[in-house]
Order: sequence, then C-alpha cells, then structure tokens
Amino acid sequence: MYEAFFVSPQWLHQYLTNENIILVDASAPPPTDPTDYQQRYYQEHIPGAQFFNLDSVADQSNNLPHMLPDEITFTHAVEQLGISNHHQVVIYDQGALFSAPRAWWTFKTLGCNNVKILAGGLHGWKKAGYLLDSGMPAVRQRQHFTAKCIPDQVVSQQQVIALLQQPNVQFIDARPTARFNAQQPEPRPGLRMGHLPGSKNVPWDWLVNEGCYKSPEELKTIFANQQVDITLPTVISCGSGMTAAVVLLALILLGNKNVKLYDGSWAEWGQDNGSPIETH
Repeated sequence: MYEAFFVSPQWLHQYLTNENIILVDASAPPPTDPTDYQQRYYQEHIPGAQFFNLDSVADQSNNLPHMLPDEITFTHAVEQLGISNHHQVVIYDQGALFSAPRAWWTFKTLGCNNVKILAGGLHGWKKAGYLLDSGMPAVRQRQHFTAKCIPDQVVSQQQVIALLQQPNVQFIDARPTARFNAQQPEPRPGLRMGHLPGSKNVPWDWLVNEGCYKSPEELKTIFANQQVDITLPTVISCGSGMTAAVVLLALILLGNKNVKLYDGSWAEWGQDNGSPIETH
C-alpha cells in the first residue's frame, strides 16, 4: 500500500536523472520557527530538486496562512517548475514529514495525479549517503499543466458547521494535546484556546518516525487509543491546515476513502467569531 504513495531514497537515486521525474522540496516552517527553508534549500538540496513555496503558492486574497491556491495560481507555479500533467512528481521536506503531506494534498487536490512523497525526506537521503547539491537549480523548460480542483477534498468553515450536526462524521485535530486541551496558548496571537466540539486529538507527530509513517499496525493502534474509527467519514484540522494533511494521509493509507481537510483549521475557527469550542 505504501508504494502507491511513497518512493524510497534508493528508488529516487536510481531514477534521479529520469526526465519524467520532477523532484520538489516543499519545506515549510511551523508558525514560531523563523527558519527560511528556501534559503536552506539553496544551501543543500537533492540534485535537480525545485523549491515549492507553500506560503506563496496560496490563496493570497485570504489572510489565513497557506490556504489552497486557485487553479490559475497553482498552474502558473507548477508550469514554472517544468511540471506537466504527465510528469511523476516526487515531494520531500527538510524536516520530519511536517509539510510534504500538505504539498502532496495540494498537488492531488488541484489535479496532479502522479505525485508521491520521498520516504524519510532530505534526512533519509543524506542518511543513505547520497550526494547533495547547492545554489540555484537549473531553470527547467516551462511545461503545460491543466489544473482541475477536486473541491470535495477540502471543507470550509461553513461546511464544518453543517457537518458538526451529522452524527456519522468524525473530526480529528492534529495539534499537540496541550493546545487541543486549552492548556497551552496558540502560537498565532489572538486565537481562543480549545478545539472543535466532539473532535478527537491525534497529534501529527505521533504518526511518524524519522520522516516516515509508522507501520499500519502502529497507526491503527494510535487511532484506536484516541477513540478514532478509521472507517468513518472524517474531517481533519490542525493549527493552519499544514499538519492536518499528515493525519489525512495516514487515514488514506489505512483505507479511508472519505477524509477531508478543513483548510482554515484553528487559525480560522479559533478567532473570536462565535464558532463553538470545547476546552476539555
């Protein structure tokens, strides 16, 4: 099952010079992390990799962070990277599988069907002993890409309010437990503390180890321990829609075909806007 979503460093090394494969570094920082990941990409990246900035290739008309871009914005960005609908895209991040799933979800939601994640990310590539590159990448020839948004993979605040009334839909929050339980302030100023009513807490980093997902058996145990039914229709949220994608992909790996991402997540819901919250 994992092979449908991931490639290994060994596989990528074997096919690195294949013209049909486009490698993308989609690293992004947590809200309190000042690291410039694009600058770190210039310092070291897998040879041939292009940088995809999740914060700039986004809905800039929305003041929420890195919201899903429209088809035109996404098309322009991926064409500039030399990506067509026929290329095999391989995404990695420089961290511990923090942002690669969000980039994977963005590509899939906007019609890029041939997209996988490098298991282990940059760390796994380096651990395997493979060479790195630095500086600006070679400019690729611009390609033609046709974006086609799949709207039922993402939900809005209004849709969440409606879905909260449906007993067969479950909500999962990927934030750390202390934030979920209103024991620790949100890193983004001005937000209330708490969580969506009735939601379950599965912190994203419980599901991964050294940039890879844990085994299906371990994932099932983690979800079961948090009273999550992995077969139910599910909406995932987090702080800003980034790590929600980590939990979303984990459920897809376990066979759930009805899982959606609440893009605004707590950055939107936690505002003083009258949305109902729970604090324990």
